[in-house]
Amino acid sequence: MSTRLLITLDYELFFGRQTGTVEHCMIRPISELKQVVDRHNAKLTLFVDAGYLYQLKKQVNGVSALEDDYRQIKNQLQSLVEAGHDVQLHIHPHWEDTVYESDGWQIDTRRYRLHDFSPDEMERIVGEYKQALTDIVGDRVFAYRAGGWCMQPFDKIGDALHRHGIWLDSTVYSRGYSPDDIRGFDFRGAPEQATWWFSDDPLQNQTEGRFYEVAITGCKVSPLFYWKLALQKKLARGAYKAFGDGQAMVANSAYYRALLTRPSYSVTSIDGAKAGLLEQSYRQLNREVENPIFNVMGHPKALTPDSLQRLDRFLQRHPELESVTLQDFKSQRPA
Repeated sequence: MSTRLLITLDYELFFGRQTGTVEHCMIRPISELKQVVDRHNAKLTLFVDAGYLYQLKKQVNGVSALEDDYRQIKNQLQSLVEAGHDVQLHIHPHWEDTVYESDGWQIDTRRYRLHDFSPDEMERIVGEYKQALTDIVGDRVFAYRAGGWCMQPFDKIGDALHRHGIWLDSTVYSRGYSPDDIRGFDFRGAPEQATWWFSDDPLQNQTEGRFYEVAITGCKVSPLFYWKLALQKKLARGAYKAFGDGQAMVANSAYYRALLTRPSYSVTSIDGAKAGLLEQSYRQLNREVENPIFNVMGHPKALTPDSLQRLDRFLQRHPELESVTLQDFKSQRPA
């Protein structure tokens, strides 16, 4: 069996001091990426920040800029689905506390995780956010990716997802760990597999679980890479400059200190310089995992012309990869 390729994108704005624009964080980079994957007959799966869609519709109030943003997103998502790409659910619940004012979105991330809400609120958020997405792409949404990888503890989140027909997750990545106060997670101890079933703990393989995990491919990264990455971001120009025009959230110092002082594990990504690790990660996956799925993720806002060129070259070198979307996993759905 050939290795399957999943290209999964978290389709969203920035959550720092400036969100950036829909045009530069979402529409343009996806259009550029689509040109690359079309050359190789590959498909995309977009995890759409549905809380943003929900707030766009809720706060539009005749604001032409918001109406235009919603129209651009709707048109792009519908066009992608018609072309055989996939759209699934991504949740950043801080949109519950975010408002639009004359100078743009006022981002409030004090409640960044679903865990910051009560069980009843979680269920409402999942239901309303999923509906905001299905209003655009129809009844095809069954998969989830947690915002900031913040899915633990999973039991209460799982109850809300389950009640709204979500049964597939793609959040976990091998040996992933973050000590950040807001965006903390610990995937160490997850099965060294491409897929598995689980119920209340995504790290515990459970044959008759409620959820099917399609893991993001992990990648071992040296501290030297992050030193180079920090320098490249500071000096980014031309082909190395990200399409997105906003500012990212800042993690705590322990998070950055860990990356810069010892080897760590990251997601395999096509964001910026991380696209240079595709070949290394692909070889590692095929050595370590039986029946591998090369689940490569990214953020449209963090793509660069250089990272797209690197993806293009990688796909040229590996015509053996079988491109799939999460729609190809629907046969796994429990009865």
